[in-house]
Amino acid sequence: MADGKHPKLAGIEIETSYILGVIYDDESLTLEMDFHLLEDHPAYQKPESDEGCYKQGFIRFADMDDLRLKKAKPAEGGDVDLSDIYSAQFEGDYAFLSSGWGEIELTAKSIQIALD
Repeated sequence: MADGKHPKLAGIEIETSYILGVIYDDESLTLEMDFHLLEDHPAYQKPESDEGCYKQGFIRFADMDDLRLKKAKPAEGGDVDLSDIYSAQFEGDYAFLSSGWGEIELTAKSIQIALD
């Protein structure tokens, strides 16, 4: 995984995907997503527009050893799209995402990725 991408994200361009929601409880952190699928993904369908193929789904992190959430605070009067992903890194059980929502850094023994 030298490219910083989790094998379960094969065929998904995470940096051009969108976070639709963040759900956190004592046992897990779930990111509701609008995934940008690439042509090599099994669920890819040729889009009608040039925007690309997007499918909703989620990333669920469970059995977490460490979790750090840093919610973004937009500048007063600033307009920030909370769903934008600026960068994402996945290395083994470690994940770091920087987005309009904020920063999420964690280690989790279980990472599930599913499409609706």
